[in-house]
Amino acid sequence: PTGSGRRQNYKFAPTSRMRNTFIEEGEHSLDDMLAGIERGIYAKKMGGGSVQPGTGEFNFAVREAYLIENGKITKPLKAATLISTGPKVLKEISMVGKDMALAPGMCGSVSGSVPTTVGQPTLKVDNILVGGGN
Repeated sequence: PTGSGRRQNYKFAPTSRMRNTFIEEGEHSLDDMLAGIERGIYAKKMGGGSVQPGTGEFNFAVREAYLIENGKITKPLKAATLISTGPKVLKEISMVGKDMALAPGMCGSVSGSVPTTVGQPTLKVDNILVGGGN
């Protein structure tokens, strides 16, 4: 009844799927967000990942990441992965940027791959598990 059932084609049974996921633009610049960070990660471009719908657990690869030291972006990082749960990471957002951007994506599941649209400004997340190399 909600219209959220989607599938790649008629070979798959429809299941509840995302279509358009957005976070509204805020008021902060990237410089505002970097100020005061002693050591952190700037995840500039995200890659693929997975989400467990029942628990909200996720992991997403970061395609382009940089180390933040004393409020400055200092050097590139390799093979970073962000790991958390949806509800937890939403509570950790302390600043929202004014640089809203949209991008096409794909949502893969038991009902195949379907196109999606995602959008968000830069976010300052105060606490998230980062895995990977350097």
